[in-house]
Amino acid sequence: MSRSPYPDPPPQAGEGNRARRYHPSYRVGLLAPSANPAVEPELRHLLPSSAALHVTRLPAMPDTTLEQRNAVYLAAAEAALGAFGALPLDAVAVGITGPSYALAPAEDAALGARLSERAGMPVILAARAIAAALEALGRKRLILFSPYPGWLTERAERYWRAAGYELESFKVSDTFRAYEMSPEEVADGLARLNPPADAVVLLSGTGMPTLDPMAWMRERVGVPMLSSNLAVAFAVCEALGVGAAAVMGECCPELGGKL
Repeated sequence: MSRSPYPDPPPQAGEGNRARRYHPSYRVGLLAPSANPAVEPELRHLLPSSAALHVTRLPAMPDTTLEQRNAVYLAAAEAALGAFGALPLDAVAVGITGPSYALAPAEDAALGARLSERAGMPVILAARAIAAALEALGRKRLILFSPYPGWLTERAERYWRAAGYELESFKVSDTFRAYEMSPEEVADGLARLNPPADAVVLLSGTGMPTLDPMAWMRERVGVPMLSSNLAVAFAVCEALGVGAAAVMGECCPELGGKL
């Protein structure tokens, strides 16, 4: 008898096969800026299938500038922790990087610790997740790939220098364009880099599409690349004690191998 061209069917569900295929073992909350198009889908790709992602949006702030929104986002995030109600979460990620750059690294770390204590679970700030990922990579030289306006790029530079990193910046725009950039545009920017062999390229900003560009350009760039979203997923997986999805290894095998 010839073999069917179709793959073997999955094992039938039943009392003798209780492996979880659909019900999550972990639940992760995400606080996302209202118009951020990238942080939610990228985290869904990066987290393992055993971790469900539950999302609430930070308040929309019409007729405000990015600088005005950044000034209040962290306070809004603290208030938004209550939006999950009685949902039993194992960790919460705050999916925004820029507001942390107005703080000193120690102040940012203290804020994360205070939010975690209040929530009774790990609350992961994106900038602190980047710091943890950089420590895991063991490199102290950064190439900051910035989709930010000049004033926010300068804040990011101060933050990472204060954290002890040697830093160079590559600006892809003089205005805030993270939310409107295409993966191809990000990849074209990465193609213009020539980083030193001991550097890490940091794509800062949770709203910029990063997974496709990092996967496409990994061999050409030649050094580890780290994004805000990838770092947040790494920190969440560390907090849960689980491995990440395969895409983390495709984008940054040096970090994916640490879990």
